[in-house]
Amino acid sequence: MKKVNLTVVSMMLLAASCFVACDKENPDEGKTTDKAKLVLACDMNVNGSDVSYLIPVTENELSGGTADLSRSHEVYGNAYVESYKEWLFHLPIWKEPTVYRYTRREDGTLVKDGSLQLSNNAGAGLCNLLFLSDTKAYATLALENKIVVFNPTAMTKTKEIDLARTEFSFDGQATPNPAGMIYRDGKVFVGCMELADLPICNNGAYVIVIDEATDTPEKFISDMRATSASFFDNEMFLDEKGDIYVTCWASYGYTPAEYGQKGGFLRIKKGATDFDPGYFFNITDMTFPNIEGGKLQYVANLEYAENGIAYAFGACPAFSTGDWVNDKTHYSLKIDWYNQTITPLPLPLTNAYSCAISKMGDEFLFGLTTTSNGTGLFSYNHKTGVASSEPLVNAPGTIMDVAVFDE
Repeated sequence: MKKVNLTVVSMMLLAASCFVACDKENPDEGKTTDKAKLVLACDMNVNGSDVSYLIPVTENELSGGTADLSRSHEVYGNAYVESYKEWLFHLPIWKEPTVYRYTRREDGTLVKDGSLQLSNNAGAGLCNLLFLSDTKAYATLALENKIVVFNPTAMTKTKEIDLARTEFSFDGQATPNPAGMIYRDGKVFVGCMELADLPICNNGAYVIVIDEATDTPEKFISDMRATSASFFDNEMFLDEKGDIYVTCWASYGYTPAEYGQKGGFLRIKKGATDFDPGYFFNITDMTFPNIEGGKLQYVANLEYAENGIAYAFGACPAFSTGDWVNDKTHYSLKIDWYNQTITPLPLPLTNAYSCAISKMGDEFLFGLTTTSNGTGLFSYNHKTGVASSEPLVNAPGTIMDVAVFDE
């Protein structure tokens, strides 16, 4: 029987993103004249607090100051955020199976205006949201092995898709642990972690293909060349050719050598519903000349740019002493899927706890906790190749996630 260590869940999965917050007593204090451009998810756990903050930031505040807590919302425990049109959605992930919705206001604040409990099981493992329209969205519950279909406007549940079936698990255990999702040509592709004892996954990369019109699972595909397909913040991307690229993080690289797990990227070509047998970007066995020690333990937290270029964080084992909060182990990376190359960006190293990336036009925003450049949101311009030397905005705590609004 598969076992999930929830202590490890809380610790290791915080090593990728988390946060949010509550209205203050003086709602007029610190208001601005324009809407929030983005929202920072700041976790204060490393400062000895259980509080996390959801902090709206306007475009004119991206000038080197500190994010304004007077407009923040406050929650306890870890959290992730996703934007859709004027809404911000907060996912407590492993703390509770409830989606909370906020709406942007003209004065730069956010108002909490909806919530939806997806399960009665507190440990359901709310992982990822996929929005198809104003009235249809999907939410994966990784530890309850199901997908909830809901209406994001009404914040009501529509139906559930049960994935706890033996045919959707590599060993017949009926625990595929669905995580990231992506939509293409009428199909929803659902990456499965296939957990053994989190963060350790069973060997292989697995994806369930669902017919969107009927919400019916149609196919279960696998590839033993890589392990750990997608993750709670998605990790699957569609390029301009219509090909899907799947990030495989290989149990964070923690598996013993005898397991033989490999990390990197697999592909599902346009028109296909199987992994491409001719493509595997294997980062585990590669040596990188511009990386300390030449090796990366894993790559994750991707954000896609264009033409096969994505940006990510990569863990470098040469910098690790085992202290994942204080060790600065993670490079900010430029990844070329077509040419299978990885290049470090001219940004400072960060820890495993602060790994947030979001796209804002041509700028890619990196939440970093650095040794000498502070804690905050740094940028790299995809077109010009220019990186910020100081934060665009300083953060009062570790940036676990960033949600950017399109307009």
